[in-house]
Amino acid sequence: MSLTAVLRLLRFVILLRRFDAMYKQTMNVAKGLGLGLLTGAAVAAIGTKAMSGSHRKAAHMKKNASRAIHTVGNIIGDMEKMLR
Repeated sequence: MSLTAVLRLLRFVILLRRFDAMYKQTMNVAKGLGLGLLTGAAVAAIGTKAMSGSHRKAAHMKKNASRAIHTVGNIIGDMEKMLR
């Protein structure tokens, strides 16, 4: 193998590693944004119900919000697996 071929191969490997690093960072940012938005919406919904209704309604809303957070977490995990 000539020196230029080795250098081209090395350059290609470095390029692939950069793309892999960018992909991993993008997935982490997307997961963080999704979970942050969902958590904020759940907290706002629970707070609204807790302030205006009885304890029973607030507990039911909290249970539903917890289920929704779990479901969205699973969806984001599945999307990550599909993108691999």
